[in-house]
Amino acid sequence: MPIGLKKTLCSDTTRKKAVNLCISALRLILLIGISYVILYPILSKLSVAFMDRGDLKDLTVKWVPRHFTLKNVKTVASILDYGKTVLKTFLLCGAVSLLQISACTLAAYGFARFKFKGRGIIFALVIGTLVIPPQTYMVTLLTQFQGFDFLGIIKLFTGGKGINVLNTVWPFLLTAATGTGIRAGLFIFLTRQTFRGMPYELEEAAKVDGANVARTFVSIMLPNVVPTVLVCFILTFVWQWNDTFYVSVYASELGLIAQKLDSLGVLVTTYLGGWSTVSDAYTGILVSVGYLMGMAPLLVMFLGCQKFFIQGIERTGLVG
Repeated sequence: MPIGLKKTLCSDTTRKKAVNLCISALRLILLIGISYVILYPILSKLSVAFMDRGDLKDLTVKWVPRHFTLKNVKTVASILDYGKTVLKTFLLCGAVSLLQISACTLAAYGFARFKFKGRGIIFALVIGTLVIPPQTYMVTLLTQFQGFDFLGIIKLFTGGKGINVLNTVWPFLLTAATGTGIRAGLFIFLTRQTFRGMPYELEEAAKVDGANVARTFVSIMLPNVVPTVLVCFILTFVWQWNDTFYVSVYASELGLIAQKLDSLGVLVTTYLGGWSTVSDAYTGILVSVGYLMGMAPLLVMFLGCQKFFIQGIERTGLVG
């Protein structure tokens, strides 16, 4: 090999290594920056969660408590009635997530595999629900739930105006079961993308073996979209867990975790004897503890399901 050509190849190799090194360094810097933005609020709340009142006055205490205590956790648990509140919220979120994902999966399968008149228009309307503010249809839903009457059956047999289901779990269960709950359009889209990525030969082979549509869906199609369904389930669960808008409108008296965290500052001062006896700094500590306790179940659930979460996102076709 000529010496000049050899030097050129070495120069190109060195240049590529330098470019790759710069790209890796840039990625590392971005990762550190994003991690700092995300983790700093959590770590700062975690550092003060176990401080006592004496540490607030000690200027040398910054991140690590000098007097470690669990008193703050016990106080907030008492204020929130934590065990009962979390159990109630967990059961509601689980039921809503299960119903909504069931309805959205069926709808997504229909959009992905069946051809019918107006399919494109209807699917566009479903996606359009993602950009429609809930305030635009909230009054209509409130009216329906104040006098709920399924297909007019109650009025037909009793002549009444229906049943008031507000301040119960029924508004959440009904909207979830009909595929009109929180972000339902997004879940239909994600699951539809996964169904569209599956080969039609699977259904054709099942049809040759004598399987009907329902059997094909349950035995062949559904097992292949489990990761995506699990992603949608987790997202539904998290959004329902953190929801304060729909809860305050439909069921302001249920006492779910998001409602109590939203007014935790007032609850803390009331529990401890009013504004005159409680310092703002100590109130802030207890509020931080409350937020951490509200996040804890979600973090545990995500850590246990992160493998399936990543697989589900990949199967939707949103990433390469």
